[in-house]
Amino acid sequence: MAGRTPIPVSRAMRQVAAHLDLARRQQRITMELLAERANLSVPTVRRLLSEGAGTFENFLRIARILGMLDGIVGATDPLRTPIGRARAEQDVPKRVRG
Repeated sequence: MAGRTPIPVSRAMRQVAAHLDLARRQQRITMELLAERANLSVPTVRRLLSEGAGTFENFLRIARILGMLDGIVGATDPLRTPIGRARAEQDVPKRVRG
């Protein structure tokens, strides 16, 4: 069961939404055209870009249209973190059990 969204997560959602919306406006893409290209409804795109609310898939669809998908994939690469680089040579388990 999900609880309340932590404040840092809410803040990040709004910041990412603002970045996506800025990229859209810089590229002179209307909400309607972005929605069409991403195969989403205009209200869905508007909610994602104004509130940061939406599914992960819809976020990635919009990022792809705006040319940001590769950057997002790269930003989540564990080898870009100190721990990931330190453990790159080690045998990494397929599953971590608690």
